Amino acid sequence: MTAAAKRAEVIVIGGGQAGMTAGYYLGRDGIDFLILDAAPRAGQSWRQRWDSLELFTPARYSSLPGLRFPGSPGHYPGKDEVAGYMQAYAWAFDLPVRYNTRVTALERTEGGYRLAAGSGSYEAAQVIVATGAYQQPFIPPIAARLTSEVTQLHSAAYRNPAQIPRGQVLVVGAANSGAQIAADLAGTHRVWLSQGAPIRRLPRRILGIPIHTFGDRLGLIPAPFDTWRGRTQRGDLLVGASLRQLTRRHGIRLAGRATGADGHTIRFADGQHLDVTAVVWATGYRPDYSWIRVPVLGPDGLPRHQRGVTEYPGLYFLGMHDQYSRGSSLIHWVRHDAAYIAGHARARADGGAPGTEDAGDGPGHRQGTPEQGPGQLAVGGQQIWMPARA
Repeated sequence: MTAAAKRAEVIVIGGGQAGMTAGYYLGRDGIDFLILDAAPRAGQSWRQRWDSLELFTPARYSSLPGLRFPGSPGHYPGKDEVAGYMQAYAWAFDLPVRYNTRVTALERTEGGYRLAAGSGSYEAAQVIVATGAYQQPFIPPIAARLTSEVTQLHSAAYRNPAQIPRGQVLVVGAANSGAQIAADLAGTHRVWLSQGAPIRRLPRRILGIPIHTFGDRLGLIPAPFDTWRGRTQRGDLLVGASLRQLTRRHGIRLAGRATGADGHTIRFADGQHLDVTAVVWATGYRPDYSWIRVPVLGPDGLPRHQRGVTEYPGLYFLGMHDQYSRGSSLIHWVRHDAAYIAGHARARADGGAPGTEDAGDGPGHRQGTPEQGPGQLAVGGQQIWMPARA
């Protein structure tokens, strides 16, 4: 495809971990494809996260197919390491990504699909929507009842404690983001952490072995939700220090579910209340598919699909939260869904029956080693092995 072309067999919307993984499999299968991404460069969403962020997966389980994550397999990468890795990945496999290209509309045509984007329109026989699990930051309605004198940030906008004025700060949401941000703030602020529904917690390691090693080798993380293994993986999960450990190590105080607000005061389900100078809302994200003009969304605004495959020929979704398994939105395990969808796209492009290809890097591919001849690139101070470009 030339730089001026506006059509491809497959267009992938979104150049994050899901979109690039789809690109890896599409490229390996020789399918003509293009990735459209709203960001200015690969890994941008990671660069915009808070400064001290660490993945809850070790490097061994933070890689995309075909390229190992640099450094010790057991270390927990920071957000800038992840951003650098994503940029190296796009370069290593020469992925055809058009950055600064936000898709604003998707509609059907007689021959496939048409996409409106900032730089014009595109057409494709097939489309993979890989806009990710974290689209629109969600802040509860009670936030509007707080006075403007209270500093309020969603976790998506939080960077470091310097943003937060002195005084009592409440972090609402006690999953991985909320727990990490509360610990980050505790060195300089009086921190309260509000927990809603109870969240299961697992330590990072058991007997020195990363918890994700057990989840992967026992087949729990990639297990479909409609199997007994998959059913054990439903619901939010806190990986790392428990809430009690946070109180002991960092002096963080715990509060119940935030139910109301007025002025400077937050009220909780257990009857307590707290006067605050700032609130960090670690309350998650909501999907936004309002730009999709194909009647593929249900009453809840979510796509109707079977493992990302919709009833509309050639239209797929990838990387959604709980799409098929716990691994569907995780860096390392999104490959399972991506390979499956790429198999469908390849079969459709060839005019055959949809494929059912699943996990793995394919015949002859060994994870953690270069597959196409070695090369090196410095990422985050580490040398990263890369396959040579074709």
